[in-house]
Amino acid sequence: MTTAVTVDYRTALLSFRAAIRAVRQSPEPSTLAELSRATLQLPESPSSAPGDDEKHVALLRALEFAQESQLFPRIAHMVTTVEDLSRLVPSWTPHPYAAEATANVVRLLAVCHERQADMEEHQLSPWTRAAEAGTRLLGIILRRTDKRPADALMVRTAEEFAERMRAAVAETASKMAAQFAEYAARVYGLFPIGLRLARVNGGYVEWSRVIGSTRYHFELAEGGWIEGFPHGRVIVRRSGSHKPIRAFALTARTSRKAIARFVSSL
Repeated sequence: MTTAVTVDYRTALLSFRAAIRAVRQSPEPSTLAELSRATLQLPESPSSAPGDDEKHVALLRALEFAQESQLFPRIAHMVTTVEDLSRLVPSWTPHPYAAEATANVVRLLAVCHERQADMEEHQLSPWTRAAEAGTRLLGIILRRTDKRPADALMVRTAEEFAERMRAAVAETASKMAAQFAEYAARVYGLFPIGLRLARVNGGYVEWSRVIGSTRYHFELAEGGWIEGFPHGRVIVRRSGSHKPIRAFALTARTSRKAIARFVSSL
């Protein structure tokens, strides 16, 4: 007599998706390690074995590579030296911390440009976003004076640069995990939700995503681009069709900061 074992695919997949969200919200070695554990806990299905699949192995390797990246301690050290610099009054006499903080920022900026060529063509790349924050930080450091030390602004910008750098380091692994979550959902016979694929097209931000059995395309235009939508709008199309199935008008309550945060999350 054999006993049937009920496998809770849904709970395992939900835990896996939660681990992916945790990495996106706080990309660091600890959340990447949790995602690796969640990946290993995904059960095999009767028709396929994700644990033996090449995609599964590739994902685990990508997570390990990101988790062990030496950029994480370099990013933390950059923030520390900028914080040390903020405690000193700017003067014409060079401070050791000033040289160290500046050098750390420049080195990390160089990494961004090495990892992402043609940044103007890849505005939504995490390395492009990190470079933008790093460039602002470098400008603040170089323009500080005793009358305008900009201490708080400098530290905030350093933290923003660090956050974007960490996101860039984890990006490949987190994207692979999102793609694997869609694959696993199909293997388990559950509802698949795909990765958002985004780009900037002129004055529009476009992205697409598989939801269930359909790929949907979304287009965001801010205010001033579309007649009849003074504050902007979002339209939704099904893949293969140019006819919108939904159109959402943005309102005066939709701030530019809120739009910028959303675009940054793509």
